[in-house]
Amino acid sequence: MRDNPGIMHDIRTIREIETTLAEAETYVEQLKNYQFLVTTNKDGQFTVNASDMAKMGDLVSTLQKSSKAMDAAINYLRDIMAYDEVTRMFSRRYIFHLLEKELYRAKRYNSKFTLMVLELDPLPTELTLADQDLLMAEAAREIRRFVRESDSPGRTGPRTFLIMLPETDLKGAKILADRIRHAIDRDYTTSTGSVRQTLSGAVIDGADATLDDMPAMLYTIDQRLHEARTKGPNVVVG
Repeated sequence: MRDNPGIMHDIRTIREIETTLAEAETYVEQLKNYQFLVTTNKDGQFTVNASDMAKMGDLVSTLQKSSKAMDAAINYLRDIMAYDEVTRMFSRRYIFHLLEKELYRAKRYNSKFTLMVLELDPLPTELTLADQDLLMAEAAREIRRFVRESDSPGRTGPRTFLIMLPETDLKGAKILADRIRHAIDRDYTTSTGSVRQTLSGAVIDGADATLDDMPAMLYTIDQRLHEARTKGPNVVVG
């Protein structure tokens, strides 16, 4: 546990969700117990006594606290759903959600984007889960060094990444992918000793007319990764 910050992050996040939800439930119960006496005078105007006015002030305060607690819980849940705990990139679920939206945008507005799919090459030695996480985290750190603010990097599998590059052509994406490949190609220290980690991948034209829906796109991603594995290791296919 001490060697896996991702697990500790999730534990803390879930604990915070439980705390904020419990606070919200407390506030809701308080709201159920509020009672006010409202009367009308001879002119038809509503009147509330001083005691009930104070209760109304408490009610507003309680509603505000409940809203903040629920907002905090929702933000914590969104964090778990949208991000991968090891790489701190978008999760598989969320990056594919973004990809579907980008496909729709490209078709509707005739915009262009390129996909970069990357995979850490297999190693001859078997690593512990902690060491595998270490290599993924290091690779993610290198990827983040090269991508732009407008790009969307995500983790899609045990050793795979997908990066969406809006308004980028295949040539530019291939240059970027090779830079990332060279940056990752080095020795890393693990619990079993030093290992040489390399990376292979492919770039895909997201505006390709044949890739007009998610099934077609996912099939192409699998095919291009298979091509990179066949020609690899340590290669990016264009």
